[in-house]
Amino acid sequence: MSIQEIPGSEPSREMKGDPILQEGSRGPAVVELQQLLTKAGFSVGSADGVFGAKTKAAVVAFQRSHQLVADGIVGARTWAELRAPVVVASGLRAKIVSEANWGITNAAGIHYQQVRPIDGLNARHQLPLNIDCSGFVTLCYKWAGAPDPNGLDYNGQGYTGTLLSYLTPVSSSQIKPGDLVLWHRGGAGEHVSLVLEPGSDPLLVSHGAESGPYTVRFSASNRSHAGASVAWLILPSVDAARARPMPEAPQSRQAREKQATGRTDPATEEVLMPEPGSSPVRH
Repeated sequence: MSIQEIPGSEPSREMKGDPILQEGSRGPAVVELQQLLTKAGFSVGSADGVFGAKTKAAVVAFQRSHQLVADGIVGARTWAELRAPVVVASGLRAKIVSEANWGITNAAGIHYQQVRPIDGLNARHQLPLNIDCSGFVTLCYKWAGAPDPNGLDYNGQGYTGTLLSYLTPVSSSQIKPGDLVLWHRGGAGEHVSLVLEPGSDPLLVSHGAESGPYTVRFSASNRSHAGASVAWLILPSVDAARARPMPEAPQSRQAREKQATGRTDPATEEVLMPEPGSSPVRH
């Protein structure tokens, strides 16, 4: 059972230094909260010191992304996570992660559908949005201003197969925020997620079912794809001073276009297996 952050269970403000905040709170502490959320990539609009609906939505999304109780109440554990040192994404990576976080915040308006051309490609932050897993990561790159991870110049097509054939495979120790992890069987793509935080058990954002996009640890998602091979994938131009598509022979692009036309990815994470023996989720 998860432990909630309720005022009666917390030490005094004098001992902790940080007040418990929730919708309706106001003042300098709310301004600091809003600034920390924005720095972490969770938009609240302006830091006006008013804990309204946008701030609550950002808090809930942040809590979900850090495996906390997602109730919108900011207590000691949420404050600690907001202030914890993390691998900081910069440049295009920061923008890609920000778009993924937007998806988490707006999951209620995002539905799992196998649609091509990719929905929302030319309408940033369109809602409702009907998309599959590969379409979601493609949108994160497109809306961030990065080159197409499918190598198709955002022609509306692309799926796990084109991501797998176009992107550069690396070891899990080399991944950074904004990179991708893709499951496949014999080279046939099955599911793709975007890395939010690297580490021994990376934190991912996944749109693997109607309930997505949601955050999930790699270990939990990997159990849902038992027996599948795992590919950690990067787009090298994301870290270039000026991001451009990777050069390639025309016939390679033509073959990938033919491969991708009309292809989509079915939902594969309707039921994620829980973490075995995991500790209660806490704020």
